[in-house]
Amino acid sequence: MELAFNLLITVLLELPIVGFFFRRKKRKNAYLIALLANIITWPVVNIIKLNSDFNLDIVAVGVVAAEAFIYYYFLDTGWKKALLISFFANLLSYIVTKFVHISPDYFQKKQEIFIQ
Repeated sequence: MELAFNLLITVLLELPIVGFFFRRKKRKNAYLIALLANIITWPVVNIIKLNSDFNLDIVAVGVVAAEAFIYYYFLDTGWKKALLISFFANLLSYIVTKFVHISPDYFQKKQEIFIQ
């Protein structure tokens, strides 16, 4: 459940940041590309996280580079702008998902107690 919660946080934080860097005409396309970039990179990061002992900070740098390339290629931006967008969006989501944890019991249904 924590993985799904982290994906939700990541998408909710990164999409507005990516949209902030584009004018209104390109913003809808930027949101779509950012969502697709996260759908691609997020599972890869979690597979690496769960199945290996790689340093997650280095993996995060790889994600910044991968998403910057996606933004550069699909949104027709310059390298500097693509790296800046990817850096800020991933920095914020990395910090928040690193320090905000939610207990799996939080989403469990609470049983009603009947008093007889």
